[in-house]
Amino acid sequence: MSSLSSHVDAFVAEVRERWEVPGVAVAIVRRDGPLHVHAYGVSSVTSSAPVDVDTTFAIGSCSKAFTSGLAAALVDAGKIDWDDPIRKYLPSFQLYDRWISDRVTLRDLLANRTGLSRASVGEYGSDLSRAELLHQARYIQPIAGFRDQFTYCNVGYAAAAEAMALTAGHPFDHVMDEYLRRPLGVTPSTVSEVQSMATSNVAAPHYKVASKVQVVPPMSTDNLSGAIGQAMSARDAARWLAFHLEEGTRQDTRLVSPQQLRETHLLQVARRDQAANDGYGFGWHVRNRRIQHDGAVRGFRTNIWCDLAGGLGIFVTTNLGSGFAQFAITNRIIQAIRGEAVTDWIAHFDEMAKGELNERIARFDKERFEEPVSTSRWRLDDFIGNYQHEGFGSLHIEPRNDHLWFRIDGLSGFDGPLVRYSDLSFEHQGDRDALAWPAIAAAEVPRGERAQVRFRAAQNEIDGLCWSDWFGEAKFIRVT
Repeated sequence: MSSLSSHVDAFVAEVRERWEVPGVAVAIVRRDGPLHVHAYGVSSVTSSAPVDVDTTFAIGSCSKAFTSGLAAALVDAGKIDWDDPIRKYLPSFQLYDRWISDRVTLRDLLANRTGLSRASVGEYGSDLSRAELLHQARYIQPIAGFRDQFTYCNVGYAAAAEAMALTAGHPFDHVMDEYLRRPLGVTPSTVSEVQSMATSNVAAPHYKVASKVQVVPPMSTDNLSGAIGQAMSARDAARWLAFHLEEGTRQDTRLVSPQQLRETHLLQVARRDQAANDGYGFGWHVRNRRIQHDGAVRGFRTNIWCDLAGGLGIFVTTNLGSGFAQFAITNRIIQAIRGEAVTDWIAHFDEMAKGELNERIARFDKERFEEPVSTSRWRLDDFIGNYQHEGFGSLHIEPRNDHLWFRIDGLSGFDGPLVRYSDLSFEHQGDRDALAWPAIAAAEVPRGERAQVRFRAAQNEIDGLCWSDWFGEAKFIRVT
């Protein structure tokens, strides 16, 4: 154990130095007890306050496993059933198809097998209230058939959480505390609650802004509670990992039945691309008897990995909202425990990021030279107008000094300049991390490092555009 701890300590120190990570929390647990529970660095580069094993970090989409764990407890309590139609508990819930709306179940939502796209105004960082977000679900378009394959969608988890809250008769956070977090000894429940406590031991979110790691404003996650929003410390994580390894118990007390907790670990829907995982369970990516989920929310990155058959669980979280520290540390721990030759994971992820960036810039340069602005028939004024997409709603392309401005109703975090670099293509320089830093004041020279907006021309006019970003592609039609 001391050898493992020394190994982890040394590698975390290397990761923090190379990638300028302010704080890290790690928990390594075997079925018979914890191996290593530790925290490193600072909660904030502004105050330099050290983190400890009780410092809480936002865990982003790793919250989904808490939502499915709560569902398992409510199934045990007879309040819900995995295969009940969601409209039994949430009558107003509606998807793009009436037949599917009547039949979509809690299982479908938690398994991410509805076929829904991530291209919607409510998926991440929106200005919508929770009620507005759930209402907007009816406009999200499918990218796969219903129950056909795994398609990730945060809105489905928000709907599942709301259904559980309504059937239990209390707000979702209250139900989570009552049935799961308080019995586990893990409190408080949400990022919002942690931040509101005057004496709370909380890690601040960070990004590298203008080549310097800085504290950024925390993100409100209340409208997506169930999909994101949970917070956890290293000590909390050790209990959470043990809960899964011990099949629903804590200190010999049964909290969730093995049958229902195993349901969350089972493969519920396959991935067409099985390069990383076979598919998805409930809140977990699944491969054989191993489950994993990573989470990213403004200023934080987390990874949780469990080998259920081997009885080993690992939790790694950081308060830096970019990079791959959470994966590098997890992978190094797995190799150390297995006694395998260690990989230089820092170099591996640096090369991967560099390769992806170079590919993007190469495509940018190719288009810029093959379709030069200098020979284009289109003026900037030709692109100005209002555009519509089922999931994102109304997009406004507006004039702003010597460039265009991109603005979507209800998604102010992504407002920003559009800077032209070819005949029909623009670099979208909006804030891709949803208001992680101050509003953009001026457009920059495009470099091919950011998202793309490419307009579509037909019959001597601009009649649409395609926005390509973290969610994939969204095709808008021009309405005025």
